[in-house]
Amino acid sequence: MKLRLAASLLTLVCSQPGASAATTPAPASASAPAPASASASTSAVTIPPEPELTRIVTELDRRHFGAFNSCDVPTIEALYAPDTEFYHDLSGRVLDRAQLMAAIRKNICGKVQRRLIEGSLEVSPLAGYGAIEQGRQCFFRVGESNCVQQGRFFMLWKFDGTQWQLTRVVSYEHKELPAPK
Repeated sequence: MKLRLAASLLTLVCSQPGASAATTPAPASASAPAPASASASTSAVTIPPEPELTRIVTELDRRHFGAFNSCDVPTIEALYAPDTEFYHDLSGRVLDRAQLMAAIRKNICGKVQRRLIEGSLEVSPLAGYGAIEQGRQCFFRVGESNCVQQGRFFMLWKFDGTQWQLTRVVSYEHKELPAPK
């Protein structure tokens, strides 16, 4: 069944054994505009107030999934911390950026695209650390217009005073959708 194919592709994103953690730091070009009040220390970082925080995280989401949808792996990689943790309800966990990038190259690129469900994005500050982003998403096969799977996500963005990076991602409640009639 074609819908199972898409679900299988999404499940495989977390199934890359044996990869090691990446040690190259993310380029500064991956950062969103830093607020003027932010310090360079993670422990003393100042998180921007609303509505600026929501604007920043919305732009990070757009950049992240624009790269995901176009298979721009260097941009995706720059947005993830080397020690990132990625949890997927259908396939388990990935505990480093290199393993996650290998899975994206193999199982997502050219096969699946993601769209944020309009109006579902929520952003919350996390004092001294960054922001929590959560919402709902829809997945499509490349070249098709019908959503084949929906799910929810929770992402933890860390701000170090100059750049934002994902440190934890939880992608869950994935449900196949019936084929349109």
